[in-house]
Amino acid sequence: MKSMVYRLVDWKLFCVACRKGGEGFCPEATRRQLNRFYARYRLAANFEAVHAHGYSEKALRGYTAGLRLLAAYSAAELLGEAIGSHVTSWNIPDPALAAALRKVLLRPSTDANGLFEQAGLRKKIQLFMDGDVDVRIPATALRVMVAHGSFTPTGTDSLTKAGAEALQRLSDVLLQECERRFGAWLHEKRAKHSEVA
Repeated sequence: MKSMVYRLVDWKLFCVACRKGGEGFCPEATRRQLNRFYARYRLAANFEAVHAHGYSEKALRGYTAGLRLLAAYSAAELLGEAIGSHVTSWNIPDPALAAALRKVLLRPSTDANGLFEQAGLRKKIQLFMDGDVDVRIPATALRVMVAHGSFTPTGTDSLTKAGAEALQRLSDVLLQECERRFGAWLHEKRAKHSEVA
């Protein structure tokens, strides 16, 4: 499945502002974090497929969707750390996507105690399964599953075309949220820097 193409349109503007303003505009440690964010963002935005011998097309479709989601979530984590707005505080309502993701998480949510160590995440997953439309919650749960090895395309509904598409859409939504938050942060940073200058 071909994902949407993204470009962080404000990135060049950020680079120019950093060259002109130096440490006064953006501290070096923050710039390093944002560079790592941008690298991970680009990977997620351009991620196409996983290739492995001995796996069915369906399994690879599921792993592709899961690994792309991991990259997108990682980008969101890095951005959140850099701008002081951790990804777990984000609220990304999307009722249609939430409905599709409930099908993906139906089986894993029945064993939430075994899959997720944090009681807070288990509670949020239950709230999501009960109707909450914040798709950041399943993004966090699926990121944990992919990163810690409990994600398998057969254990979630990602083997199906609809399941894999839901995970791809979730990655797209995370990338769009990164674009929005980065743009808002940069706009505010430039406005404050102009006032000081």
